[in-house]
Amino acid sequence: MVVQSSEVGPNLRISGAQTTLRAESDIRIDVGRPDRILGAANARGAQAQFFSLDGGQTWQRSTLPLLSDDDLQSDPTVGWTSDGTAWAITIGIADSTLRLRAYRSSDGGATWSIDGTASGSQTDADKEMMWVDRSSTSPFANTIYVIWHNGMPAFVNRRTGPAGAWQNPIRVSGAETTGTAIGGDITTNARGEVFAFWPDTGSKRLLIAKSTNGGASFGPPAVIASTFAAYDIGVPSFAVRRALVYLSGAAYSDSADRLVYAAWTDLTGAAGCSTSTDEPDVNVSSACKTRIWFARSLDGGTTWNRPTMLNNQAGRNDQFNPRLAVDATDGTVVVSYYDTIGDAGRIRTNLWYQSSPDSGTTWTPPVRVTTASTDETSAGADDFQYGDYNGLSGHAGIFFPCWTDRRNNAREEVWTARTLPDSVTDYILMTQI
Repeated sequence: MVVQSSEVGPNLRISGAQTTLRAESDIRIDVGRPDRILGAANARGAQAQFFSLDGGQTWQRSTLPLLSDDDLQSDPTVGWTSDGTAWAITIGIADSTLRLRAYRSSDGGATWSIDGTASGSQTDADKEMMWVDRSSTSPFANTIYVIWHNGMPAFVNRRTGPAGAWQNPIRVSGAETTGTAIGGDITTNARGEVFAFWPDTGSKRLLIAKSTNGGASFGPPAVIASTFAAYDIGVPSFAVRRALVYLSGAAYSDSADRLVYAAWTDLTGAAGCSTSTDEPDVNVSSACKTRIWFARSLDGGTTWNRPTMLNNQAGRNDQFNPRLAVDATDGTVVVSYYDTIGDAGRIRTNLWYQSSPDSGTTWTPPVRVTTASTDETSAGADDFQYGDYNGLSGHAGIFFPCWTDRRNNAREEVWTARTLPDSVTDYILMTQI
């Protein structure tokens, strides 16, 4: 079922017209001042930054400064602290040396200065994600957290607020992680509990570890689910860069609930689609396909329900690059992802979203965000294709996804749209009628 919604605003090219790639992006609303929104993307050099000071109506652009010993930057992630400081973390790359560089901006993203190296002395830090605890009820409010993998293990570090400092990295994975912990995520809830997520390419399990002391230490990992594929999956629309089995996590708590959520890309698990060797790769006729999977925990991440596919259409389409977000004001859960639905050739994608007003129990039908499709296999496409992830941020009923887009065969650019998904508030009002 395809739903067209009047609750999706105009598609806006926040990266501006580009002659070089802008792809793999993140976005974050400043929940203290929702008129301010920050974004970032890879740019084959210094990281591209985007910022809006009018609630996403118009956008301006800047770049992170390159340190003298870094050749380029990669893997953008952004956030805000309550004093109005904008934050960005990127990988500073020099040959085979990878360090996580943290930057800060006091003018909403217009100019940036180096803050420190979040990965400490490590030199193989990759695939980081950042989260800022913005809950007014958290004892660790404004702590900045970042997760990454350094070779095989997963690590977390924290910065103790705008006036604090980066601490020493902590290894959160152990003997349970037998492969590489590539593709993690990190988030917090209103209690200040920290949740670190990562997949294990060896055991094909998805894992989570929790901290109750502001990231000073983490408990033993729990298993969220097992996957059919390991590491990445080739599909016709994304066969060069390939879709990572990347975890996206979110959490929500109030006086009654301690909910934790996870979403990822995987094969369907059907006959002929349950191992990495079954992947469709460039075969558009393959009966094997990828779907977005979802699982939730009702007890703060200790135990997890059986995972489900959010939108398992009958056709031979592929879904990938999911991103989860929770509206902390009412608990609405939203997930965005690419889908090749509507293209018999399994090549052209659109960005879609679904929302849940009841803590992930049920989901709305998918709503298309993009007004034009993208083909990352046609002439002029970059080998980086879509990149490994997209961004999504929501607050007070308004969500902004961001995504890689090359409509009309342009260069890879980053776009966004203001969306108003079905919310918990809407659901409560409807049940009261």
